[in-house]
Amino acid sequence: MTLENSTPPPGRSAEWAAALAQAFGEVLGRPLAEHGDADARYGAYYGGNFLDEAELDHDPAWVGRAALAGEETVGPGELLLAPPGDTAETELVFDASRSLFWVDPRELPDTLAAFGADLAAAVAESERGQWRGALLGAELGRTAGRHGVDLASADLPRELWTLWQGRIASGDTLLDALCAATGLTAATSPELVPAGLGDSADEVEEEAHELVAGVADPALRDYLAAFCDEESHDLALVRFAPADDEGDFDEDDDEDEFEDEFDADDDEDADDDDDYDYDESQGGTVVVRWDGAVDQYEVTVRRVIA
Repeated sequence: MTLENSTPPPGRSAEWAAALAQAFGEVLGRPLAEHGDADARYGAYYGGNFLDEAELDHDPAWVGRAALAGEETVGPGELLLAPPGDTAETELVFDASRSLFWVDPRELPDTLAAFGADLAAAVAESERGQWRGALLGAELGRTAGRHGVDLASADLPRELWTLWQGRIASGDTLLDALCAATGLTAATSPELVPAGLGDSADEVEEEAHELVAGVADPALRDYLAAFCDEESHDLALVRFAPADDEGDFDEDDDEDEFEDEFDADDDEDADDDDDYDYDESQGGTVVVRWDGAVDQYEVTVRRVIA
C-alpha cells in the first residue's frame, strides 16, 4: 500500500502507519490512497461557536510573533476533543501560522493606515483564492512584522483579528490530519493508543462499532469506535460523499443525499459567515467532520492548498 506524500514521521514505523491508514480507511469508507493524488495536502481544523462564547477567538496567544511564524505551537487548555464513553478527552495543540483569521482593519487609527492598507490588500487577494477572505496566520504575521505592529497589543481594536479556524498541529498528509483530528498524533505505536470505550462501549451506537469492525488492531478499533457515532451528543461523525480530483461525485455514491445535506446547511445558515465552513470552494474538499457538544464546535479534515 502506498501512503500519502511522505515517509512516516519520526517515531511512527511504516507498519504502524499502514495499520492507521487501514483503520481510517474503514472510518471513511474507502482507502486513504483513493483521496486525492500523491502530492495532495490535508489539514485538521477546529472551529465553531465555542471559540466565540469562550472568547478564545481573541486570545492573544494566537498572534504572538513566534506562533504566527510557526516557531511555537499554541495550546489553549480549553480546546478539547470529547468523544463519548470512557475515551479520555484530548487537549489540542495548534499551529497558528496555518490557522485562519478574519481581519477587519477599518477601525485602525490613522497612525497605522499603511498597515491597514496592507491588510486590506491581503484580504482582497485571499478573496480570490481558497479561503475567501480569511488570512493564514503566517500572512497576518508577516504583514504585522513589516509594520512593526504587535497584534497582541491591547491598544489595537478588538475586532482587528478573530480566529476562525484553528489548524491542529500536524504534518500535511491525510493520515497526519486524521490522527490530529482524533487525538492520535502522539500514538506512535499500538501501545500508545489512548484507552478506548471499556465498560461504556454500549454508550456508542452499534453502527459505530460496525463501522470499524474491520480494523485489525483491537486497541485502535476500540478507540476509533468513539469517533464513529453519528448520533453522539459529545462528538458526532459527519461523513461526506467521496469526490474525485475534479470535484465530481463517485458514480457509486448517493449524489442526491450529498446535495440535500449541503442544501439544508445553506438554507439554515445562508446569512451566516460560518456557512463557508461547509463550502467545498473554500478550504478545499471536505473529507470528514466531527461535530462536538451538539454543534458547539467542529473538527474538519480538508484537502487544502496551504
